[in-house]
Amino acid sequence: MKRILLFLICFTALSFSNNINEEYNFIGKWKGEEKDKTGYFIFEKDGTASIKINNDILGGKDYYVKGKKGTITYIIDNSTKLINIDLIMHLEGHEKTKKLSFIAEIIDNNSFKIGTDFNENRPLNFSENNSMILTRVQE
Repeated sequence: MKRILLFLICFTALSFSNNINEEYNFIGKWKGEEKDKTGYFIFEKDGTASIKINNDILGGKDYYVKGKKGTITYIIDNSTKLINIDLIMHLEGHEKTKKLSFIAEIIDNNSFKIGTDFNENRPLNFSENNSMILTRVQE
């Protein structure tokens, strides 16, 4: 009987923690600070994303790279404790896309920790050099 009760408690707790991730709202503008720079991640309802660092903006619906129109979209997989966020760059006239992958860990309703590793051969992690806390910007 104790094992059944323990199983039910664990199952309920695990189900609840996954539901938190699935309901988390990433839509909006998120601010992150690193050393002397402030940056923003912006996730739009239409599936586009942009990154703003100081006055430079990368992404969104219409931006240009070497005269070619580009778009950055995002895919968020929040079915696990560490959430996977992929930013996908589409460039006009190119079949191939470029992808930048991140992991995220929810802190609360208005902040999460995000990390990446620009070396594709290593797993994503939250080391000091490649992670930051993003907080929701209320506008």
